[in-house]
Amino acid sequence: MKIPPGVRNADLWRKHCRRIRARALDLLEGRLGVIETARLMLPLAYWTKVQNEPEFLLFRAIASETDDLPVGDVRAHWAADALEREDVRIEAAEKLWREQALSAAEKLVERYQWTIARRHSSPDEE
Repeated sequence: MKIPPGVRNADLWRKHCRRIRARALDLLEGRLGVIETARLMLPLAYWTKVQNEPEFLLFRAIASETDDLPVGDVRAHWAADALEREDVRIEAAEKLWREQALSAAEKLVERYQWTIARRHSSPDEE
């Protein structure tokens, strides 16, 4: 994969590319949910300049549609009764988006496979 124009720090770009693959694997292997994965993918897509690729447009849609739901660390700041109510909405959203998100994650794991295979290659080779 070629480093996009405008990227000034190739090492940081590669690090963010590795994180894209890692978050996609986290979703596929059940360590993260759909909503949390979508939220984590947004800054990575921006930093790697791939935010307009279809998989990241999907994750942006998921994050946008679920931005009011308490997912991840913010749950610690919510009351138990509110969490119980919102968990019904979270479960519905996770179910609604799961198939599409898993498909996108599979594509990203494959597309970013180079990040583990060629971790120390020069930017000109990517």
